[in-house]
Amino acid sequence: MPKTGKFIINSAKEYKNRSIDNRSEININVPTLAQRLEFSIAVLNRLLIGFVTFYMCWMCLRLKVKEIPFHALFCTVGFVFLMAEGLMAHYRSNAWSQLCYRPEKTRLHWILQLIGSIVGIIGIGIKICLENKHFYTIHGVLGLVTLILCLVSLASGLSSLYANELKQRLQPIINKAVHNALGLCTFTLAMLSMYYSFETEIFMDYSLDAANYMDFRLLMQIMICLILILSSYGPLWCFLYSKIWKCC
Repeated sequence: MPKTGKFIINSAKEYKNRSIDNRSEININVPTLAQRLEFSIAVLNRLLIGFVTFYMCWMCLRLKVKEIPFHALFCTVGFVFLMAEGLMAHYRSNAWSQLCYRPEKTRLHWILQLIGSIVGIIGIGIKICLENKHFYTIHGVLGLVTLILCLVSLASGLSSLYANELKQRLQPIINKAVHNALGLCTFTLAMLSMYYSFETEIFMDYSLDAANYMDFRLLMQIMICLILILSSYGPLWCFLYSKIWKCC
């Protein structure tokens, strides 16, 4: 009988410990308020990116082939869609990259940024080839600076991708901090150029009815500002984190 009582007591203790472990696992799986907020921000950002991208593609592709403004089409897909997705590859709330490990996220980030930059540069090149007079507007000047910084940022991204291999010549913390700063500046200038693109003749000629143009242009510009803010907070935090705590 004493053995039976001891067995019952031990079984009760084991059941209690298992219940505690199960509750701990349940608490771990429950998303926190911060995680829910990050997920909501990511969803909102994707809705904005999707609306701007789909509208600009519709605006361009509904025209005849000879009239399609490929400059606007390529720059929107490259800088707004692909580059923003590349910036969000490391986000904890990013649904499609949650199953990837950090090295895989880094490669996906670099691939998206590379493809987005190439598509955007092609769009800028098309505009340069078609126009005789260049870079006389705010939109054009910002586009030129974006082109230059984009090339520099790609080179810094390649060195950041192989930061461990280059640590004998350049400290990884400095390498990544420089890349974060250049990438953030490039994306910011691209979004500013996109902001002023809604004041150009292309958007005025091919957008919605002129009666609704001013309000719609303001809506598109507000969306671009929100995309810039919601897409940039991650790289900005990483840059500040690396400068202050030296841990990025």
